Amino acid sequence: MRKFNLIFQEVLKCALLFMLFFIWFRFLIRKSLALVIVLSLLSSVVVYLFLLFLSRRKKIKTGLKIKEKEDAENMFLSLSCEEKYMEFFEKLARTKHDNVAKHKSYLTISHPENVKTVLFPDFAFEGLTANKLFEIYNKVKKENATKIVILCKEVSDKKVFPLLGAFSEKIVIFDQYQTYEKLYKFYNVFPEITRRYASEKKLAIKDFFSYSFNKKRTKGYLFSALVLVISSLFLRTTIYYCIVASLLVVFAIISQFNPHFNPKDSPEIL
Repeated sequence: MRKFNLIFQEVLKCALLFMLFFIWFRFLIRKSLALVIVLSLLSSVVVYLFLLFLSRRKKIKTGLKIKEKEDAENMFLSLSCEEKYMEFFEKLARTKHDNVAKHKSYLTISHPENVKTVLFPDFAFEGLTANKLFEIYNKVKKENATKIVILCKEVSDKKVFPLLGAFSEKIVIFDQYQTYEKLYKFYNVFPEITRRYASEKKLAIKDFFSYSFNKKRTKGYLFSALVLVISSLFLRTTIYYCIVASLLVVFAIISQFNPHFNPKDSPEIL
């Protein structure tokens, strides 16, 4: 099913590109419909291959909405003020795993074939430093884990990431926003917000775009564009038609494929 969905997404992308080129070639070339179709096909293939090349060279990071970022910050603050914060992470881990052991400052999750994961929340507000990394590692190395997941406010020391290759265990570090996205959202378990930062009301422009270009809006934009494209087969096209139809197709492409408004499913971390 996943493979089918990926193929469908790529076919849809090609179809939208073809429609975009068809709109303008139909406006410029009025006598030969066959030539318009051929040029549209060639152009859409070239652009698709170029986009495919770019996507393989650059990994696009997904982002959180403004409200989600505020929640992530407030959740980190709330847990840092909670004495029994490990009980929350134990509850989160047990939603999908049976062999969970709670320790004073970390969890261990045992998997089949002697695979073990350690989850270590660090609520230091100065962020994760190289010294803190070694301190955490020395606390959990006796567990002989294959993966160590460290949750922190942020990585405040540039030396941290180069040091990760020095350990035989796989070490994964999440800041407060990645923790929200890859753990809380993935497991659908969220800590209660009991403390909040004082902040001014911000204009959530990103939320407006997130609503306007969500994947659910694709069908509406695509249907409107198709109506205009079909009408061009019978009516004389104008520059206004081309602009409006092109915008609708572009909006459909953004709504369907932009990762900032359509976050991908996160892989299982624990």
